Amino acid sequence: MVNSSTNLAIEVDGSSALRRWIAGFLPVRRGEVATVAILTVNVFVLLSCYYVLKVLREPLILLGGGAELKAYASAGQALLLLAVVPAFGWLPSRVDRVRLLTTMQVILIACLLAFYALAQAHAPIGLAFYLWLRIFNILVVANFWSFANDLYTEEQGKRLFAIIGVGASIGAIIGAFVPHLLHHALGTYGLMLVAAGGLGLSIVLYRIADARERSHAHQRGRSATHEAAMSRKGGFALVIHDRYLRLLAAMLLVATVINTSGEYVIGKMATDRSKAYAAASAPAAPAAAAVTPAHPPTASPGAPAPAKADAASKAGDKGHADKSVDSLEGNYLSNFYSDYYGLVNLLSFLLQALVVARLLTHLGVRRSLFIMPLVVLGGWFALGLFVNLTMVRIEKTAENSLDYSLHNTLRHALFLPTSRDSKYKAKAAIDTFFFRMGDVVAGLGIVFLFVEVLGLGVRAFAALNVVLALCWLLLAARAGRLHDQLIAAQDRSEPTPAGARPGRDGAGR
Repeated sequence: MVNSSTNLAIEVDGSSALRRWIAGFLPVRRGEVATVAILTVNVFVLLSCYYVLKVLREPLILLGGGAELKAYASAGQALLLLAVVPAFGWLPSRVDRVRLLTTMQVILIACLLAFYALAQAHAPIGLAFYLWLRIFNILVVANFWSFANDLYTEEQGKRLFAIIGVGASIGAIIGAFVPHLLHHALGTYGLMLVAAGGLGLSIVLYRIADARERSHAHQRGRSATHEAAMSRKGGFALVIHDRYLRLLAAMLLVATVINTSGEYVIGKMATDRSKAYAAASAPAAPAAAAVTPAHPPTASPGAPAPAKADAASKAGDKGHADKSVDSLEGNYLSNFYSDYYGLVNLLSFLLQALVVARLLTHLGVRRSLFIMPLVVLGGWFALGLFVNLTMVRIEKTAENSLDYSLHNTLRHALFLPTSRDSKYKAKAAIDTFFFRMGDVVAGLGIVFLFVEVLGLGVRAFAALNVVLALCWLLLAARAGRLHDQLIAAQDRSEPTPAGARPGRDGAGR
């Protein structure tokens, strides 16, 4: 009996320890499992659709107008968003969240069907599709997280957003491979129908998740149908007039400038290394292989003169050498970026699945805000001291892995204590326009100024990014303090305390 009891105690203790270990990595409570699973599948479907279309857009824009048109279109997207974001603010003010998401995705499905029909008629859709996909990202990906913010409290979001984000990570990976799997069966344009079907499935998942949460709210004695009314303000107006939202926009802008300028640095250094590699690996003198014989054969009638033949031979050898060098450079860059992106994707997935939820649960949102800017600060400071490709690769791998996992989750969690206005309209403005403006500032501003005008090198970019990382830390400290004040005000069910007076949208002014 003693042994039996002892064994039973060991089994119970072991089972309890296992549950605690699992709860540490998957902090989902019993009543939350089904909705979290639905949302995880939903964001997996949406990100798969987005990346299928993202892969599809490249040949459409490049074959339809070339790399120059793509560059101009990327810059023009920022101007397009100035019109789209205010227009998008009209719909959330007039319908509830399920109708909002259903209406948007039905419209997008209709657009995909129209693009498919135009493509079958051989109409030039490259530029229009390229610009439209940015709108797709606004209305689908950003608003999924607005919906999740609307469902969960701040305490739930800290625990659950990282888990839901795993679906996004897997969806991005799978979505990039789907075109290769389905291209032969459906053709290039048939992938549009796959994405349209995914959007239809997403509508069903949204409705199931919403119905479950409304039912749970009713069982807990709360109104299952009431949703706070939104103001008629647009997303830009909300950001401009609210201190907390301005801080979130500024943080994203700074982070994007650092990331985009860093991508230029690693691309430049990898290209330089590929040239050195090709020069060292290519045949030293291809023409030397064709050594002129001591007694050249007598030219046959009609054959080119020896001088002309030698010139043609040398030209052919030079062309062959150039192709060999280009091929070596291309192979080096292909292998470099394959390894680089593969490691970034693997690390970001592992961080999202195993680390982010624990960090947010134990450190909270405010303290977690400092992790990525500190890593960026240390990485670029080290790169300023030791300028080499290995160092920049280490820095960018760490930066992008955190960006795709922890930072991405934090960006969504920071909207948990805000109003529905901020979650649906201001968030769309910040996640799209201010993100795109960071690319424009870095690409058309900093890179052009540093490289084309001033002729500066990698250390100048490192010094700039160190300064920007310090600014990021300052913004994170102020945003984190306001975030905690908003949470405290919500917990007390009182107006926001002094120092973070509530704006009309309910965030800190």
